[in-house]
Amino acid sequence: MGISSFLFGDPLKTESMESERLTKVKALAVFSSDAVSSVTYATEEILLALGAILAASYAMPVAGVITALIFVVSISYWQTIGAYSNGGGAFSVAHENLGKFFGLIAAAALLIDYTLTVAVSLSAGAQAIISAFPNLGGHSVFLCISALIFLTICNLRGTQQSASILSSLTYVFIILMFMLIIGGIFSSAPPPVELPPLPADVEAIMGLLLLRSFASGCSALTGIETIASGVTVFKRPQERNAQITLLIMASILGFLFIGITFVAHKFHICFSPNETAISQLAHQVFGDGFLYYATQLMTACILMLAANSAFTGFPRLASILAQEKFIPTRFANLGDRLAFSNGIIMLAVVATLLIWTFGGDCHSLIPLYSLGVFISFTLSQAGMVKRFVKLREENWLIKAFISTVGAITTSITLMIIIESKFVNGAWIVVLLIPLLFWGFRKVKHRYGETNTELDLKRGGLGTLLRPQAELMPKVVVPVSRIHKGTLAALRFAMSLSDDVSAAVVNVDQQEVDRLKLAWRSMNFSIPLTILCSPYRSVVTPFLDFLSEQDNRAPEKGKAIVVMTSFVPGKFWQNVLHNQTAAIIKTALLYRNRISEQTRVIVEIPYQMKM
Repeated sequence: MGISSFLFGDPLKTESMESERLTKVKALAVFSSDAVSSVTYATEEILLALGAILAASYAMPVAGVITALIFVVSISYWQTIGAYSNGGGAFSVAHENLGKFFGLIAAAALLIDYTLTVAVSLSAGAQAIISAFPNLGGHSVFLCISALIFLTICNLRGTQQSASILSSLTYVFIILMFMLIIGGIFSSAPPPVELPPLPADVEAIMGLLLLRSFASGCSALTGIETIASGVTVFKRPQERNAQITLLIMASILGFLFIGITFVAHKFHICFSPNETAISQLAHQVFGDGFLYYATQLMTACILMLAANSAFTGFPRLASILAQEKFIPTRFANLGDRLAFSNGIIMLAVVATLLIWTFGGDCHSLIPLYSLGVFISFTLSQAGMVKRFVKLREENWLIKAFISTVGAITTSITLMIIIESKFVNGAWIVVLLIPLLFWGFRKVKHRYGETNTELDLKRGGLGTLLRPQAELMPKVVVPVSRIHKGTLAALRFAMSLSDDVSAAVVNVDQQEVDRLKLAWRSMNFSIPLTILCSPYRSVVTPFLDFLSEQDNRAPEKGKAIVVMTSFVPGKFWQNVLHNQTAAIIKTALLYRNRISEQTRVIVEIPYQMKM
């Protein structure tokens, strides 16, 4: 067993996709870890923003408003799942109903929010460990990155593997939080501490402090949209299972958030830089025994595993953007374990940079949080309103009203977040969103230029391919689709010999069907062989086919490989293309030699003008 198989598992066939889908029980664990884990720091952020004096009177009202908002947003996304069961979430809704501009804004906001979810969750999890074991205080970054590496490997192993690992831990955390809340309700609270009167300068800005506490507490809503973005991973019927899971998650989240805030209010918990609010509550309710350390351990686990919902949402959103040619198309490719490996790795790299930059400090990252998700909330609900009004389906008035309420409430919340967090770091997100939008448009434009330059008119051009001489060698031409570069390679191959064959590896049935249609319409005399690839590998099936050609008519020697490649106008544009020709050529050059004869490889470069 190789290192790759040990870490990530053996490759899965494409036919195994159905078995990788999740039941409601496992999906609830995977998707709710982000939303449910937010209760461990959302209440603490409210206490931090209000201070001890204001928290005594206003922590519960603020938490009550946020809990109501949780259910408004959840009901709105319940409708989104029903209308867009293919996933995509806010991007799909905004892109289809509000136009490309708002769709890309929603996509940029969600990508940023997924990345921040990983950084914030891991940082908060490290803080929970440090609260129980203060001697680890200087190792926050190490704890975060270690957990991040573990999560990355789990997700690279596939959806079922990560779900099996996470499900038990998520449910143990939920049970412990229920025990903490119920135990706190029935435990006797310490006598109230007499607080000094509210200073005049604080009273003058009390409204601003309340708005800031509301904005900070809205971090409890992050993660609700993840189910709408990942409907496709549910077992069938996908739409119904996703909707049921969303409502269960919202109910658990709402109860835990309001319950923890109530118990924190009852026990007069205040913000402490050295100990989290959950740790203080567990001390009060459970004492210093086993249950306290179990609570801290599971809090750390759920916070670190909350990042897993981002590992579910980010790669799938990236794959949709890649299919639309807004980011490099390699992000649309499924890896050996039927996971979007490139998206998973990219998320891990960017999250690592964030954690390193901010020193694993959760409170430094929180001001950047929530802004992106509320932008996507607002655009998603506004898009649903337009969709209901346009289609006028059954009960469309009621559905449009629900989405309108959701759009209004989330847009108001968005304005509050921008106003209260802008100078504390939200300006970074406000700057990044248009930069990502510009990048999306730039990549899309580049792919458009590429397709325009490579395109050719179909029909009749195959008659131009005539062998120029009767030569002996066997020639094999790997192809993916018909364009000017392919035509040049085929023409050159026929100039070498009349024994020419073309081969395409079937990793996308639709693309192969289009190629076959074009091949017939252009009257090519060269036979086209379709190579099966159950593991979606391009190199291995082609090398096997090449070996068969070598063994055929051995007196002609090894088959000559003639392949096309195109050279972008600028060096950086190479990242936008899969460069399959270079991969095949490398495999041919460094493959173990089984004879003394050298393989002849002819590469026909097509130089792009732009």
